Amino acid sequence: MRKALVIMIALVAVAVPTAATAHATVVKPVVISIAVVNGRTVGGIKRPSVKKGQTVRFVINTNAGTEIHLHGYNIEKKPRKGVPTVIQFVARVPGRFELELHHPDALLAQLTVRP
Repeated sequence: MRKALVIMIALVAVAVPTAATAHATVVKPVVISIAVVNGRTVGGIKRPSVKKGQTVRFVINTNAGTEIHLHGYNIEKKPRKGVPTVIQFVARVPGRFELELHHPDALLAQLTVRP
């Protein structure tokens, strides 16, 4: 009985500091802002690079286009004039991926996800 009590106290002693120090780590996303006017990217094509596992947030302001598409992740959004289009995801697949505007067709960004 005494041995069981000692083991239980030892387990609680180990668990309490771990629980007290364990807290949610807030990781800020990598934000890539893109402005598009009449189908052309202001400032040129963006070429961001992130590490696998990072959260990526594209914020696209455009006055043209019917769809924004991130190839490789197959994420599609329909832009609205005057409202930023936000595409947020966790970069789980390494490689290079193109973000495109359709109708008119334009390359907005080439995202590199490093292993």
